[in-house]
Amino acid sequence: MHFFNYAFFLTIWGWVLSGAYVRFVFPLINSAYATLDALEKDGGLYRRYLSLSVKIILTVSQTYVLGIWSAYCVLRTMKFLLEPGTNGWLYYTSAFIICEGILGIVAKREAYRGILSIMHSAMAMGFFVVFALNPPFLASVYPWLPALMKLSLG
Repeated sequence: MHFFNYAFFLTIWGWVLSGAYVRFVFPLINSAYATLDALEKDGGLYRRYLSLSVKIILTVSQTYVLGIWSAYCVLRTMKFLLEPGTNGWLYYTSAFIICEGILGIVAKREAYRGILSIMHSAMAMGFFVVFALNPPFLASVYPWLPALMKLSLG
C-alpha cells in the first residue's frame, strides 16, 4: 500500500504537470517562436543574433522549469525511502519511469523547430539521473525545493 500511494500520486501529479504545461505554457512558447522566426526571416545579422539569443534564453528557462519535475521526483523518492521497510531500487526505478514518461509526453506534444526546441526536454530528462546520483547538486540548482518538501539533503 505504501508503494501504491507513492506511485499513484506521483503519476497523478505528473499527469497534472503535463496537461497544464501543454495547455498553458506551449501557446506562449509557440507564439514567441513564431515571432522570433518572423524576426529572423526579415533578415539582418542583428535580427538573427537577437532571435538566437532569445531562443537560448527560452531554452534555459524551459530547462529550469521542466527540471523542477525531475527534482521533485528525486526528492519524493528520497522522502519515501526514509520510512522503514522500503526498497530503494523499486522506488527509484518507478520514479525514473514515471518522470521520464511524463517528460516524454510533454516533449512529444512539442513541435520540432531545431535543436534548441528539444534541448530543454532532453536536459530535463537527464536531470533525474544527475539529481539522484548527486543530491547536493539538486540543492544548489533548486535550493528552495528541499525545504518546501521538508527534506534535508545535508
